Amino acid sequence: MIRWIKAGKTANAEGTTIEYQLADTAAPITIESRKRHIPHANGRAGTWDHTTYHVLYNEVEVQQRYSLRDAKAYAERLLEKS
Repeated sequence: MIRWIKAGKTANAEGTTIEYQLADTAAPITIESRKRHIPHANGRAGTWDHTTYHVLYNEVEVQQRYSLRDAKAYAERLLEKS
């Protein structure tokens, strides 16, 4: 079983990014969870949050997914191929 660990978190006015890395390996694959604040439509005050998951290989984005489960599955298939 492949284990992922939370490797870092950054937050700013635009949103929050969490980085996940493979545990116990030096594989160049990471996943970034990017939560962004999206303004409400029609001039309503406030925002809503939208999260996407980005798979990076050697710090280059290779795929975007809409769930962490899908991003991990893609990254693990990519790891098997390399």
